Amino acid sequence: MFIRPETPADYPAVYAFVQTAFETAKVSNGQEQEFVNTLRQSPRYLPDLALVGEESGRLAAYIMLTRLLLAKPHKVNGLLLAPLAVEEKSRRHGLGAQIVRTALQKAKRQGYQAVCLVGDPAYYGRFGFTRLDSLGAACNRQIPAAYALGLEFVPGVLSGAEIDFLG
Repeated sequence: MFIRPETPADYPAVYAFVQTAFETAKVSNGQEQEFVNTLRQSPRYLPDLALVGEESGRLAAYIMLTRLLLAKPHKVNGLLLAPLAVEEKSRRHGLGAQIVRTALQKAKRQGYQAVCLVGDPAYYGRFGFTRLDSLGAACNRQIPAAYALGLEFVPGVLSGAEIDFLG
């Protein structure tokens, strides 16, 4: 799979791709494509960390990392991972893992200290994500603690942080 940053020319295809991918996801609110557009229009958007994965010229995977929103002041240069989308026919073939690893490597190289997300601990645990509460951090929304996850590139950096996943 060829992975590259998205460009404005990709936006319509990414919108449709994310919408279609989440139609068959285990968990979805049906608004993930709108969330992508909202993040793109915010100061949190980082174009070089919104990645498309192509296979044979078609969109096969997508991931977006944006600046982490904190509910109260805290010194962490962190990111939110949302969404991760993989086309249904390519799931369980390693494309999701490949694009996640690429995004995390880029984030670490760029000096970010942590990445947070809401997701399946069984899936994201393989990349080193653990519960936020085990890292001394919290979420200010009613998200079950088992699904509020963080990955620290700098040990202890999330301790005391209060993450706002939906803000």
